[in-house]
Amino acid sequence: KYFAASVAYLFLMLIALVIALGVDSVDGAFDGLFVARNLLLSLIVNGLALRYLYIQQQVIEREKSELQASLSALQAKIKPHFLFNTMNSIVSLIAIAPDKAEQMVMDLSELLRASLRDNKTESTVGDEWHLCERYLEIEQLRLGERLRWSSDFTALDLSLPIPALSLQPLVENAIYHGVQPSTAPGFIQVVGKYVDNK
Repeated sequence: KYFAASVAYLFLMLIALVIALGVDSVDGAFDGLFVARNLLLSLIVNGLALRYLYIQQQVIEREKSELQASLSALQAKIKPHFLFNTMNSIVSLIAIAPDKAEQMVMDLSELLRASLRDNKTESTVGDEWHLCERYLEIEQLRLGERLRWSSDFTALDLSLPIPALSLQPLVENAIYHGVQPSTAPGFIQVVGKYVDNK
């Protein structure tokens, strides 16, 4: 990084020197003071410009790091209460509905496997919604008629890349803060669409 900046700086100074010498040669007499003044001016302007670009790059990298840290923290949150509730549901279903208990174990395994993936990897809208469905099916067995949901991704390309485990926490929070505290049935609607062609 520093080597590239140094090379770019020297290259700009070389261009400034060539231009100054070219302008100075128009009148035929060499004016060292004119060339020196132009080089000094170029030294200052180029230094300020490179410094500005360096600071701008640092800001972008810091923002990306902060965003990655926030996303990593979000992705790490498979809430303990969800894990304990799921395990309790599995235990209670083993005797009365072993097929549902087995499906719940498979769904939970898929969610845990996804949470162990590298947070820097990207997933797709389709894959992330598939994980959300696994989560919703687990919660459906636990909450019963209190939980209903629908999804509509017809206006969105399911192969679009998105950060891994960025959709499931939103669904989880909708259940945890919206459906679970209420005694009335809850409905979650997930719609994928473009806004301003983005």
